[in-house]
Amino acid sequence: MNILIVGLGEVGSYLAKVLSTEGHSITVIDPDKDRIRRVVDLLDVQTVHGDGSRPDVLDRAEAHSCDLLLAVANDDKVNMLTALFGKRMGAKKTVLRLRDTSAVRRSRTFFRKNLQYDLLLSLDDLAAEEIVKLVRQSAALGVENFAEGKVQLRRFKLEEGGPFTGHLVKDIKIPSGMLITAIDRDHEVIVPGGDDDLRVGDELFVLGEPKVIATFEKKIGGRKTAARNVVVFGAAGIAQQVCQGLEREHVDVRVIVERRSEAERLSEVLKNVVVLHADATDLNFLQEEHVGDADAFLGVSLDDERNLMSCQLSRNLGVERTIALVQKPDYVSLYQQLGIDTAVSPRLLCANRILAFVRSRSISTIATIEEGKAEVLELEIQAGSPLVGRALKDAGFPRGCVVAAITREDGGVVIPRGDDEIRASDQMVVFVLADVVDDVLDLVGIERE
Repeated sequence: MNILIVGLGEVGSYLAKVLSTEGHSITVIDPDKDRIRRVVDLLDVQTVHGDGSRPDVLDRAEAHSCDLLLAVANDDKVNMLTALFGKRMGAKKTVLRLRDTSAVRRSRTFFRKNLQYDLLLSLDDLAAEEIVKLVRQSAALGVENFAEGKVQLRRFKLEEGGPFTGHLVKDIKIPSGMLITAIDRDHEVIVPGGDDDLRVGDELFVLGEPKVIATFEKKIGGRKTAARNVVVFGAAGIAQQVCQGLEREHVDVRVIVERRSEAERLSEVLKNVVVLHADATDLNFLQEEHVGDADAFLGVSLDDERNLMSCQLSRNLGVERTIALVQKPDYVSLYQQLGIDTAVSPRLLCANRILAFVRSRSISTIATIEEGKAEVLELEIQAGSPLVGRALKDAGFPRGCVVAAITREDGGVVIPRGDDEIRASDQMVVFVLADVVDDVLDLVGIERE
């Protein structure tokens, strides 16, 4: 692919390095001559010095001929203008990275139509989803979050003597708000019908609303090792999103906040979370609050060193798992050497999400299953699509495909049934086997690269 990267911060530099070694033709834009010089010394890429949000700079970088434009600078306004001008100049696909997505979340359709991006990525959103997923993975075999955490995909393994083992799918009382989308049986992924039986060792892929899946998980007996008591340190957007995500999972959460103003703000926003105004590295405080009895401690402030220190203190007090947010990607391996169970880098998550898209060759792919045997797609229904107004059962989706969730233009999420009507601007989360992906994309009107 012919790829244009705007912004040579940690995300852009990492992408340039990996994508150039994979044989793509890379051009980079950055206003910092020192960054340009370092990239030229290390990589075989074309460089353009300047502000990537200016049309004349994009023209010098031949944005009109690029297959993919990555707007990943550290300035949201630069990235928005870059994505907009790049698309209008002829870039086939654009990826927009934002730090603050609060305005976009309130008016997603407006921003998407006017900025014309194909994929929106937020460091805070990615990090918060990853941290909540890591906390939950002690119970399920895997957790993926879609639609800003309103929809989840989880895997559960069926044990001998379990309540559903040996039963037909149609005989299982599946609660409203979730679907069994697939079964992984001996590394073969199948989309089940009502007459398929469930066997020992099967892994169920369940997709739906987090609270509903939590209820299903209790029935299946999968909560034996789930984290139920979590302590969070931090007050930034990521910390708030993590607390809200854990709230939805019915986890008891305490959050340590070091600034009084932030503690007061969070106490108003997080109704079911205990907010503690204190120093997260104060050993006496941690002991008084019995932090050592928690199932997990999450250091997710914007200060890497304090995240590390608070996690280490909590580990010494007996916490079972520690997860630390790392702003500097180079520190990830170091944190793990220092005893942190998991280090989460928002910038690496963003870069790896973009790499997954480039390698899958589809902007719609948001997760791959069993090394590509199935994919989870997010598809937008355009206003002129022939699918608009049809009932889901009459839309013509092929066997091997399950429309598992729909996000409406007003932000509401529907776990659909056959009679639900498809609307313009619907965002569909679709579980699909690899051999019918192209059929599904053709049906919706999306061209696969």
